[in-house]
Amino acid sequence: MRVRRKTLQQKVTVTGNGLHTGEKVTVTLYPAEAEAGICFRVRSGGEWVTIPALVPFVVDTRRRVVLGKDGAAVQTVEHLLATFFGLGITDALVEVCGRELPIGDGSALCWVEAVGEAGTEELTEVAPVFSPAEPVTVQEGRGRIDLMPCDHFVAHTVFVTDHPLVGVQAATYDETRDDFVTEIAPARTFGFWEEVYTLWEQGLAMGGNWDNAIVVFPDRYSVPLRFPNELARHKLLDLLGDLMLLGVRLRAQISVHAGGHALHFRLCQSLWQRVRQEARA
Repeated sequence: MRVRRKTLQQKVTVTGNGLHTGEKVTVTLYPAEAEAGICFRVRSGGEWVTIPALVPFVVDTRRRVVLGKDGAAVQTVEHLLATFFGLGITDALVEVCGRELPIGDGSALCWVEAVGEAGTEELTEVAPVFSPAEPVTVQEGRGRIDLMPCDHFVAHTVFVTDHPLVGVQAATYDETRDDFVTEIAPARTFGFWEEVYTLWEQGLAMGGNWDNAIVVFPDRYSVPLRFPNELARHKLLDLLGDLMLLGVRLRAQISVHAGGHALHFRLCQSLWQRVRQEARA
């Protein structure tokens, strides 16, 4: 079944603070022409630089995804990209006045609301689709991703931790059955209390607070969970955003065990050349 490309009806602006930089930032989403893809426009040295949201422009995957080009960079793009994935947006320009996208409440809801305010427009052109012809596996440490051919997109993730409160959580997203807006978008980012100081030393999570992330203490969560498996659902949210870096509508069955941005990106890298050669409208 063919899916048409989709963009926004009008521009919309979102303001807020970055999770990692802690800085206030303003982001404006603009409609784009068919085949423009998803691009970020950021300032560097007084000039605007346009960075495509594609595999070759990923420069860092530690705890978030960073895109860069010609000395310019923008970080923590994954929640917006996941929203574009879930809502079928294939073409948009994202203008960022700052170094990082706003984190909102730690989920993708601020982006869902923004797209809802802007409205969407289906274009006449057909979106490119990639369906793998054979299974693909990537593995690193205890993390593993298995990708299998399928006639639609379905992803299953297992979040593995030794933490006694969390244990093992699992979540599934099937585009033919599940609603991204209500079942995946509300899942918030999280961190373990014992990791906080390490993140600060790395210059990360400088803007984290009780309102934009779940903190996992030894015996409790900092806030009530929205879902019993909210941590695993957030891992799915990140996965959807990372897969948008392929620039196509993916039709495959994906199983992720103990994954994260770095492992997701390894899968994208392994698929990149095949996607460029085989993606079809």
